[in-house]
Amino acid sequence: MGSIKSLVKNCLRFFRKILGLHVYNKTHQHYFDTENMVSGMILSSLVAFSTLLLLGNTVAPLAAEDGFRNSWQTAGIILPYAILLLASAALFSFNYMEISGKRHKRHFGKAMMLFFALTGLSIGIYLSYFDYIQNGRVLVFIAMETFIFGIMIWRPLVSLTIITLSFFLFHYFCSEKVSPSPIEKIHFFTAWLSIVAVNITRYYKKILDIKRAERLENINTYLSDLSVTDEATGIGNMLSFRNKVNSIRNTSKEEFLSRIFLFLDIRNFSSYNESHGFDEGSRFLGVVAHTIQYTFKEDPVARFSDDHFVVFARHDDKLEEKIASIRRKIELADKDIKLGLKVGSYIPEDESCPTTTACDFARYACDTLKKKYDVDYCEYTSESAEDIERKQYIINNIDKAIEQGFIHVYYQPVVFAENKELCGFEALARWIDPKYGFMSPATFISVLEEYRQIHKLDAHVVREVCKDIQQAPSRSLPLLPVSVNFSRLDFELMDIEALLEETIEKQGIDKKFIHIEVTESALSGNDKRLRTILQNLKEKNYALWLDDFGSGYSGLNILKEYSFDMIKIDMAFLRNFSETPKSRPILKNIVHLATDIGMKTLSEGVETEDAFEFLRSIGCERIQGYLFGKPMPKDEIIQKMKDGVFKLPDSHSSSE
Repeated sequence: MGSIKSLVKNCLRFFRKILGLHVYNKTHQHYFDTENMVSGMILSSLVAFSTLLLLGNTVAPLAAEDGFRNSWQTAGIILPYAILLLASAALFSFNYMEISGKRHKRHFGKAMMLFFALTGLSIGIYLSYFDYIQNGRVLVFIAMETFIFGIMIWRPLVSLTIITLSFFLFHYFCSEKVSPSPIEKIHFFTAWLSIVAVNITRYYKKILDIKRAERLENINTYLSDLSVTDEATGIGNMLSFRNKVNSIRNTSKEEFLSRIFLFLDIRNFSSYNESHGFDEGSRFLGVVAHTIQYTFKEDPVARFSDDHFVVFARHDDKLEEKIASIRRKIELADKDIKLGLKVGSYIPEDESCPTTTACDFARYACDTLKKKYDVDYCEYTSESAEDIERKQYIINNIDKAIEQGFIHVYYQPVVFAENKELCGFEALARWIDPKYGFMSPATFISVLEEYRQIHKLDAHVVREVCKDIQQAPSRSLPLLPVSVNFSRLDFELMDIEALLEETIEKQGIDKKFIHIEVTESALSGNDKRLRTILQNLKEKNYALWLDDFGSGYSGLNILKEYSFDMIKIDMAFLRNFSETPKSRPILKNIVHLATDIGMKTLSEGVETEDAFEFLRSIGCERIQGYLFGKPMPKDEIIQKMKDGVFKLPDSHSSSE
């Protein structure tokens, strides 16, 4: 029995494949259902209209002529048309309600169409039977065949079966009454073949239309998915994240406020990239992304940028456990590099908080952890809000501050250790703002460096220093050299050589009065461009100073690779000087090392006589610190020089 069923199925499958009448997918089915309902409405309307015309112009006059003498005969004429009219009206009404969304009974609709088809064909056979016997015409039957096959196009095998059986029955009934001639048989077959061919062609055209629409829909779906998917990791991007968060916001205020924004940053990912290569780094980033998505599978997750991710998570008891789980998996990826996970968070205070702003708050909280290796989680607070506001203010107003004179150059004195004579100054920037008042360098310099705006500040300081040096003789002041600080970013963001040459030439001063300070940390790594610029400055007779020596990780190597005139010993060596006896031998060896390789020494951060006397005893040549003066405005420096607070060199001129 099973083999017979299998044989039948295979035959049907082969028959469908030969005719191309394969089982279509759900998209095709939905299209045909909709097309069929529209066709049903149109064709049922045509049938109803035609039936009314026939009843009005043909059947009614015949009945009137007969005088209704034979009521049964009259009923036999009118009844089929009435049934057809009612079936057409019922089919039209059901399809209209289905399309307008008032009903959702597709199986009942298909059954109704099948009933209409059988009813229409039966009436067509009935009416054309008498017409054929009397006049040899089959017009009504052919018309109904065409109508019905047009409606039943959505099921080609069913419609082929119905139309073939109806032709066979009609031919059989007619042949019983009047034997058809060979020509008439050919006409019957030709009519059947024409209807089948036309409608199968129409079916194929519909299939092609569906496939085109489906391809277009697939393309649109792909483009839609692409617009909300992060290409590198395969998870959602920020557009997708914002849409999902907004959906939660619009659905339930309570649900929105019960969640928390998380900003996740993979610690030491750049080191992983350098060690394993960018391809492996991208693969690892994708693994982390899907780990986060799986861990927070019921929450919106997206890649924010680089190795940063955001989550709009439920703020429940499982939150810490989920974060810890992700952190463990990241740490196990490579124990040598010491990967980790830093997380900043922000709890929305009301539902009106923009998603982008909330993510920025969580990001800022995460950024505060960068230099805290023992802390991995930070929540955004009101103090953080003030810091962000000030940070944004600094970035937005640096140009205005320079133009309107809010940036001031302060000068801190430097003296010779041997006799405490004033030998120069260090130029330091101070921001005195109309809104925030006095802002220390710790407040704004790191922000300007982070947002790559530091070159604007440093270029302004150079111009102001050169202008002050040029004006010194007219104020009866000694010409003393000034050291100016340059960030590593300055060498990327501006042409330092051109700036110095242009400014010095414009002010008409000697370049020996400008000393260039570069921090030790700026020289880490093998930066050939930076090395070339420093060498060019050296060849142009600018004095190069190595600032904050001892604060980095490669001080001795820098002494070997670069040619500096002065080493500025970091003030950290003098912190708690009297309580840290190890500082003394370290300082002594630094000074002796510098002397041996032909470099001069300057120690900054000197605050006590004890520290000063020790530095002088070991041969440190210059001293800078609060013991001799803090950073001061230009006018205060000038006044103290005139009041004799500083011991001036006899020559009133120095460039040493």
